[in-house]
Amino acid sequence: MANSTSDINLESLSQWTEEFKTDLKTQFGGSVLQHANADDVLINRDQEIANKNFFNHKIEIEGLPVMDQKASGRCWLFASTNMLRVGAMKKYNLKEVQLSPSFLFFHDKLERANYFLQMIIDTYKEPAESRLVQWFLLDPAQDGGQFTMMTQIVDKYGIVPDQIYPDSYNTTNTRVMNRMLNFKLREFAMTLREALAAGKDVSIQRKEMQREVYRLLTMFLGNPPKPTEEFTWEFYDKDGKYQSIKTTPLKYAADILEFNTPDYVSLLNDPRNDYNKLVKVDRLGNVANGDAVVYLNLEAEKLAQAVVHRIKSNKPVFFGCDTPKFMDKKRGIIDVDLWDFQLLGYDVDSMSKKERVVYGHSLMTHAMLITAVHVDDAGKPVRYRVENSWGSKSGQDGYYVMSQKFFEEYVYQVVVEKNELAALDVDAKVLDSTDYIVLPPYDPMGALAHL
Repeated sequence: MANSTSDINLESLSQWTEEFKTDLKTQFGGSVLQHANADDVLINRDQEIANKNFFNHKIEIEGLPVMDQKASGRCWLFASTNMLRVGAMKKYNLKEVQLSPSFLFFHDKLERANYFLQMIIDTYKEPAESRLVQWFLLDPAQDGGQFTMMTQIVDKYGIVPDQIYPDSYNTTNTRVMNRMLNFKLREFAMTLREALAAGKDVSIQRKEMQREVYRLLTMFLGNPPKPTEEFTWEFYDKDGKYQSIKTTPLKYAADILEFNTPDYVSLLNDPRNDYNKLVKVDRLGNVANGDAVVYLNLEAEKLAQAVVHRIKSNKPVFFGCDTPKFMDKKRGIIDVDLWDFQLLGYDVDSMSKKERVVYGHSLMTHAMLITAVHVDDAGKPVRYRVENSWGSKSGQDGYYVMSQKFFEEYVYQVVVEKNELAALDVDAKVLDSTDYIVLPPYDPMGALAHL
């Protein structure tokens, strides 16, 4: 075989071996990495100490109890319900309250399956092997989602407390259920495409497919209350006084939680695209014929400013980031500089945020809640208190300290109310624009919905 300068040859290996045997940094790194976990032994003690769990601005009430999504991709629903319960705790003098992510999860699965069927119908003329169709077929029953997708479910079905629709086994361990749903949905896709290619009407078949998905979900997850079905919410307040309220899922969302979904907007930091522009991911959604998932793209500094404003206004903040990058679950710290990787000659700052997204090194993968922020004398944020949904044994009793550097480099989304845009010097009229930056379905900014 002819030699090529592009091949790895044995002479090069011998040369590199001798070279690195005399390189002290490489030898030190080998001594460490061959006997221990780098994440355990490269902790920067000074940075660990600097990430203090003290904040000069904190919301008045933090949600209790600490929630645990377990073996599921429901972070977006936990972050959403953790945000919404805070107002109810204050309103009804509660020590703690659990809303039901499972109720939202059931209806998201049902609607998501129907949305998938719609996408298959819309694209039946595309080759089954096309990137677009293959993207839909990749994981049609996924657990993930976006804030706007949550509001779509709330608007149609409402919300209930956890006592009315608690977790089942399959809401906390979704792997087997998703596997079976995926098979069924791919089978439906084949049936629909073949029927449409033959010029047949598929409306009756689609209705039967919806019915079958609903049947499977009731077996796996149980029967949820209907949107207008009355239930009784019972609780003890902080004073030990028993209270009960008769309501429905839709009224619980509107009257108890006072959640008006049109009030909210998702801010995005995507440095690949122009700022002060609306961005949407094509064909990202869960309710057929529902609203598109739209973001307002702003600088990272604006997102941080939005968080500070909301926390000072006594409101928690839903946010989406790239996790578990630079997250120490034992110490409860999220910080790019927590590890001395440079001791190994490894530079974690060699790529910009834009470059990491473009080259597949970073994407939005997890949603959590910010409940406090520490700002310096100039009013600039230094660190944040983050409520996660991995149980009280994760982090510092379920909470994490997140650095400003991590926020700037790996946070992509925060959710605010539209009337808060003025505090960011952003004209709310931009939300009325019909000029969108449209990203493909498989773009990293849609990754939170594909977990």
